[in-house]
Amino acid sequence: MISEFNFKEASISIAGDYYQILFHDGLDTEDEPYFMIQAQFEFPDGGECYFESHREELIGHYRPISASLSNNVLRVTYGKDPTNKVEVRFSATDDAYRQLVSTLTEMIPGISVENR
Repeated sequence: MISEFNFKEASISIAGDYYQILFHDGLDTEDEPYFMIQAQFEFPDGGECYFESHREELIGHYRPISASLSNNVLRVTYGKDPTNKVEVRFSATDDAYRQLVSTLTEMIPGISVENR
């Protein structure tokens, strides 16, 4: 089963060896839907990312199995028994999309990217 999300924006944070991408609608309320991917490069971890969402079954540390980014759509598969398949639709300007491409290729080296 694919978990599908539609968000207004993607926010990127980089602090030293820690990267984060947060898909959301503004986070105006405490229980607002979101999907987040974090990666750290300070310590070897086998390429794992931390995935977090308002949906508990999507949370955990996993190495991405597959990932693709096309025009404002991120698809990522991760996890073990069961595998999580997530499709995130979002809005981004051309500059924000380029930054997202750059950040995601650092976080998930095998990601397939379609440039605008």
